[in-house]
This record gives sequence, structure tokens and C-alpha cells, in this order.
Amino acid sequence: MRIAFCRWALQTIENDLNFFYYVLFSDKAKFYSDEQLNRHNCHYWPNENPHWHRTVDHQHRWSLMLIRDQLPVLLEDVDLETRRRMWFQQNGAAPHFALIVQQFLNQNYRGRWIGRGGPVNWLPNSPDLTSLDFYLWGYLKNVVFEERPTTKEDMQDYIRQTCAAIPRQNLLNTVRHFQRRLSLCLQANGGNFEQLLHG
Repeated sequence: MRIAFCRWALQTIENDLNFFYYVLFSDKAKFYSDEQLNRHNCHYWPNENPHWHRTVDHQHRWSLMLIRDQLPVLLEDVDLETRRRMWFQQNGAAPHFALIVQQFLNQNYRGRWIGRGGPVNWLPNSPDLTSLDFYLWGYLKNVVFEERPTTKEDMQDYIRQTCAAIPRQNLLNTVRHFQRRLSLCLQANGGNFEQLLHG
């Protein structure tokens, strides 16, 4: 599946260099008050072992989920031409494979979505190909936890401010880097290509 997707994506880029600038990637991340990491969706690939640690208070825990239920409201500020070109990528979580979800996406995105059961299949267990896992969640958590949030509302504000302050160039570089990761995935015959990233 990874090889088939990478070939489709690279062919699509060859036909339209800007295609993936118009793909709305979706995912979720959980932010914990005690700063614990969900290693499933937060990957660190440094050149050296950072040997970092933080003091954790497990007695006063709360968590916050980021979800996509505000998408129509967020898209109101996006120009019409961008919305016409936009594709939606649905992550591979099991509930997203439900028939009702597929029907909703077919009705609202009319053949312009990537996901299980969609016009283009998305790949399960592929954080190396998802820009949110590859870049955004780690970046957000590093910045948000520089100063420890005290309440859920406080954390939501930190997350919003941090997202708004991400330099546009960082986001563009992430999309550009996606093409390289596709090529590396093919070079690794669909397998893990982490070792090739720094080569």
C-alpha cells in the first residue's frame, strides 16, 4: 500500500507541482497536563540522543484532545479558489473507516479525499509520511510546554497562539519535504526510511 500510494503521490506532483499544498491533512494529538508524550504520534529523529527529562506531577492530571469538528468554521476564511482545489486526507483510525464517514466525505469532497475506502487509500501506521506527525505535533508540544499550562483553557490558548505563530516558510518547507519522504519510502521498498533522512 505504501509503494502504491507513493507512486500515485509522485505522479500527482509531476502533473501538478502544487497539489499537496492544497491537501488538508488530518490527525489528532493529545496534550497532557503533565507533559507526557504519546509516542504513537510524536516522533523524534535527532542526530544525537538528547537525554532529556522533565519532572512530572501525576497527581493533578488532565488532558486535551485536538479534533477537527470546527473545520467548516475554519474554512470560512479560506478563499473560494483554494477551497475548490482542496483535498482532504483522513487519517487511518478505525472509526474513520465507518460507512457514515465515507458517505459524508463522498458527499462533501466528491472524489477529493484520501483515506481508507476513499478514492485514494491512505496508509495505516505511516507517521513518517504524515506532516502532522513528522513535524507539527512535536513542534507544538515543544513550544507549548516551554511554559507549563495551568488549565485546559490556558493550554488551548497556548496551542492556538503557537499555531498562529508558526512561520509560513516552515509549513511550506514541510510540504516540500513530503516529496522527498515519498521518494525515500520508494527507495526503501515501502519500508522504514528513517535511516535515509540524514544521508
